[in-house]
Amino acid sequence: MTFRPNRQKGPVRTMKRRAVSAASMFLVVTFVLAACGGGDSDSAGGVPSGDAFDRAFIDAMVPHHEAALVMARAAKEAGLSQPDLVQVANDILATQQAEIDQMKQWRGDWYGSSDIDPNGADALGLSESEMGMQHGAEGFENSTQIDTDFAQMMITHHQGAIVMARLAEDEAKHDELKDLAKAIVDAQEREIDVMRPHASGMNHG
Repeated sequence: MTFRPNRQKGPVRTMKRRAVSAASMFLVVTFVLAACGGGDSDSAGGVPSGDAFDRAFIDAMVPHHEAALVMARAAKEAGLSQPDLVQVANDILATQQAEIDQMKQWRGDWYGSSDIDPNGADALGLSESEMGMQHGAEGFENSTQIDTDFAQMMITHHQGAIVMARLAEDEAKHDELKDLAKAIVDAQEREIDVMRPHASGMNHG
């Protein structure tokens, strides 16, 4: 019997080699892309993680706190009168300024600069409404019901801070930020409970 070589083996081997090569290249590219993400990659929901999250959180929460300070001062100057609301305003002025100072110090220690990036909060993927930043102190200029307006506006503002703080409880890299986030949630939920009756018009006379 005469042996005849299979003429199809050459092309088949070539096709197999190409398939293996393509698969290998896909695995290499996938591995490289995953490695490049490191600790600062986006989570499934588009929120950054690791240092990228911590930096964005600070860049968001510092101006958020600063806005609360402006609102609290403006409300007091406009005639905020209910004692429990005045206490809320005073607590905001005391605690949130201290938290601003702390976050700026952490930013400098961790990332080489305490300067807040004006666009840094964008990385969190939250709108101004979601962060409770749609109101400002100008809302008190012509108000005839300071207590009600302060309660309504500050509740919205606090709710935005709570949204960001709950993200930090899950996503922050530094335990210091996780602890701060929990303190923010606890304090601002408590203050919302104080303000809610005033926001609905059920004030205490």
